[in-house]
Amino acid sequence: MTMEVPPQLAQALSEIGFTKYETLTYWTLLVYGPSTAKEVSSKSGVPYNRVYDTISSLKRRGFVTEIEGKPKVYAAYSPRIALLRFKQELDEIMAQFEKALKDVKREEERPAIWRSQDLEEALEMFRESLSSAENEVIVVIPGKLFDSIKEDLIEAFKRGVTVSIYTDEIPDVSGFKGPGNLFLRSFYKPNHIVGMVDGREVITIQNVAFNPRNPPAFKSTYPEIIFSQYSLIIEIFKESKLIGEILTNPSDLRFFAMFHAADLVKRHLKDSQITAVIMGKNIKTGREETLQGLVVGYTLSLKEAINNIHVETERGIVKVGGMFAVIEDYASTDIRLGLVPVE
Repeated sequence: MTMEVPPQLAQALSEIGFTKYETLTYWTLLVYGPSTAKEVSSKSGVPYNRVYDTISSLKRRGFVTEIEGKPKVYAAYSPRIALLRFKQELDEIMAQFEKALKDVKREEERPAIWRSQDLEEALEMFRESLSSAENEVIVVIPGKLFDSIKEDLIEAFKRGVTVSIYTDEIPDVSGFKGPGNLFLRSFYKPNHIVGMVDGREVITIQNVAFNPRNPPAFKSTYPEIIFSQYSLIIEIFKESKLIGEILTNPSDLRFFAMFHAADLVKRHLKDSQITAVIMGKNIKTGREETLQGLVVGYTLSLKEAINNIHVETERGIVKVGGMFAVIEDYASTDIRLGLVPVE
C-alpha cells in the first residue's frame, strides 16, 4: 500500500512549487524516517527510476539530506527547519526584487487598486508603502493596533519623514528618535485603519475596531480614491485634537497634506520665522516649479475646505494649496518648512 498525503497538505505544497513526486517523497521520509531510495519508492509509490532526481531536487531546496553509505540513506528535515530555510530563500529573492526595481527607471505607472480580506496581508501592504515614504505619513488607527505598525513608523521617522498619527489612545512614542517630526492627534472613533503615504498611495482596512476575521481592505493609487480618503482625513482632522508635537528636526518639516502644513504655520507663525522649499505645480501652466521663500500667511478654513500657505518669493507672494488645489497659484504634495524661533 502506497503512502497517501493529506489532500490539504498536498495542495499547500503544490502551491509553493512541489511536484506530486516531491510531495510523496518528502511526506514518506517524514512519516517513515531515514530510508533508502528503494524503500522510498516502495512506500511512496514513486517509480524507482524517478526517486533519485526527485530526492536531488528536494536536496537542492533544503528539504532532504543524504547520508553516505551503501546503500545511501535519505532523511527529511523537519517542516519547521525546511520551511524556515524556504522562507529565508524567499526573503532573499524578495530583497533582490526590491533592489532590482529601485535600480530600474520606470515610466509613470497607471493607477491601480489591490484588495485583501486578510488583516496581516493588508498591514503588510501598509508597511510596504511606509518603507518608501519620503515626506509625510498619515495614519488613522485604533490604539490597540498601533503596535502592529509602530516599528515601521519609527523607521520612516528615522529617515526624516513626518509622522502624523490619529488615534483614540495615547501611544508610547519614546522610540521615535531621529531626524523626523511627529504630530499626535486624539480622535475618539477610529473604527478603520486609514494610511496615506506622500499623497500617492492610500491604504484602508475597514472595521478593525470590531475585530473582524477577514476585514475588507484595499491599497490604491487612483487619484479619485486618494481624493476620497484625503477628504475623509480632513473630516477626521476637524474632529481631532493635537495632543503631542515632537519637533526633533524643526529645520526640515516635511508635509504632503497642506492642511497639516497650514495648521503648523497657524501655531508657529507669530513666534517663528518659517522658511519654505516647495515643489509645486503651477495651476495655470501645469509646469512643475521650485518655490523658495518665507511663509507670510495661511488660510485654514475647514468649513469651506480651503487650506493653503502664502509664500513670499522673489516673484512676489504666491498661494500654495494641497494636491487638489484649484483656487490657489500652485498645488503641491512636496512641502518642506523650517522653523527659526524669533527672539
